[in-house]
Amino acid sequence: MYHVLIAVDDDEGRAADQIEMLRSLPGHEDLRVTVVHVYETVDAPADEAGRSVIESVNEELPSLRDLPGTVRSVADAAEELGVDAEVTERAGDPAAEVLAEADQRDVDAVLLAGRERSPAGKALFGSVTQRVMLEGNRPVLVSTEG
Repeated sequence: MYHVLIAVDDDEGRAADQIEMLRSLPGHEDLRVTVVHVYETVDAPADEAGRSVIESVNEELPSLRDLPGTVRSVADAAEELGVDAEVTERAGDPAAEVLAEADQRDVDAVLLAGRERSPAGKALFGSVTQRVMLEGNRPVLVSTEG
């Protein structure tokens, strides 16, 4: 079974692009996906009192916020294709957390959303996409608008 990690943010357009990319993948019967959303944490200040408060808030982020609807949309689209889908959430630096989730689950590929296309037709990558592509050790699929 081929396991793809789909990292989803809260942008509906990018989630729709990821769904289209998922639909274009062959072999849905042998495909499994994990949909992950990363809550970006706040950097802790240097002083000890401030750091402990911020670290406590960062640890609680997933329970304090609801998952964006885009996460459920991507998981539902996968299930409509007959693909097993699991949803998970993490908190931290988005690129680092996507890479950690990919390693932890030993996925075969990571599916990310690009930002847009430039007037010259080149895909533009956000910083998270670029870091995952450069720092990761797995194939990365990037869905782009249009």
